[in-house]
Amino acid sequence: MSGSLLVPDAEAVERAWREAAAELGGRYGVNPNWNKPVIQVDGDHGIVILEVLGGDTGYLTRARVAFQTRERIHLSVTGEGFLASLGKSLGFVQDIELGRPDFDDRFLTRGFPVARVKELLAPPVVDLMVAQPFLELRLTPRGPPLYPAGLKELEVRRGFVVRDTLQLVGMVRIAEALLPRLDPLSGPVQAGDANLVERLSGVGGTVHDHWARVMVWDGDPPRREAARLLGESGDPAAVEPLMDVLDDADAGLVIAAVRALERLGAREAVPRLVCLLGRREETVDGRTPADHAADALATLDHDALAEAFAAALQGEASPLQTAVGPWRDEVVAALMRVLASFDLEARVEAARALGVLGAREALPLLREKSRAMGLRTKLSEAAREAVQAIEARASLPRPVAAAPEALDTLPRPAEASDQDDPGGTLPRSTGSPPHAPQG
Repeated sequence: MSGSLLVPDAEAVERAWREAAAELGGRYGVNPNWNKPVIQVDGDHGIVILEVLGGDTGYLTRARVAFQTRERIHLSVTGEGFLASLGKSLGFVQDIELGRPDFDDRFLTRGFPVARVKELLAPPVVDLMVAQPFLELRLTPRGPPLYPAGLKELEVRRGFVVRDTLQLVGMVRIAEALLPRLDPLSGPVQAGDANLVERLSGVGGTVHDHWARVMVWDGDPPRREAARLLGESGDPAAVEPLMDVLDDADAGLVIAAVRALERLGAREAVPRLVCLLGRREETVDGRTPADHAADALATLDHDALAEAFAAALQGEASPLQTAVGPWRDEVVAALMRVLASFDLEARVEAARALGVLGAREALPLLREKSRAMGLRTKLSEAAREAVQAIEARASLPRPVAAAPEALDTLPRPAEASDQDDPGGTLPRSTGSPPHAPQG
């Protein structure tokens, strides 16, 4: 790969970066868009990316790492030049001093809260920083646009192309030392951890830098492990947080949560598990969330419903009518998810099952599938038949509700007059005043 880098002294740069990657246990590569070196280091607390940016007008070497936090924190450490030194002496520039002359005389430190900044820069961070000939460090107030909500970024910068192996390693070590202080929950997930619920609800998903062809964030494995350990904990308080992630985009996390709920014997999760019978798109180790939900329902003594749902998708919907029980809405939601999927055969049978159940709430989706861009397909025909069956059932006369009639709606006797009963001897309605005798 020698000579492929578009940086000054490319051979020396490539040699130093390859050596740094080997010492860090990282992966060396070349940014395919800019032909600059890049190293990805997957550590216990996160992913650190070391890269070169820039071009003819100037270069920048930086180590960056994403982290999650709810803190309001700001930190900026820059070299103390003449203007910064003058501003400090005149009191115009805030400077947080650590009590280390070798650091305080070289760097201008700004940020808040002050106590938190000092905690972040405590050894070994301060030692690693003074070992560098020049450095900038900063926390972004918010993550880059490609980050999901809840992620921020730490940057350790040098203003040119670093070609010294020890300096490259030192930049990554600074980021690695700061990360657990910025994000205490970033380490390995372990049994007995009191923060398992918090780990479960952390920022998930993956973030890829498609320009550099590297991954910068992977929040899914720790959440899956937290779900597994919560299931093994036997703690009933874990049921609610586990149910909260059953709609997550990560199928692996959903499966881990389902298995945890099954292990906890969480009968209150049955409605949510029934809804999951329709999630058949993604597979993990060859099985879908729907497969695991059916297993959990069987363990929780609802195997008849799971089997009836599976039979409906195989073309036999009649058992579902009797097995649906109190979970009709959840079954309909699961069938509608199947109907909206890409599994043609299952979609056809889901449409028919919705017709058998008389699912009026599915009519908009069924009508959409019945059109099929003007073509006649198995799905369009099944959806059209389901619409007709549901509409026919909806148009049937219904019995009038048996409610007591109001007394003022009942017929009343006519008011009597003196001419009809001059003697006042006939019975009268309770609403009329008594007839006064004449005398």
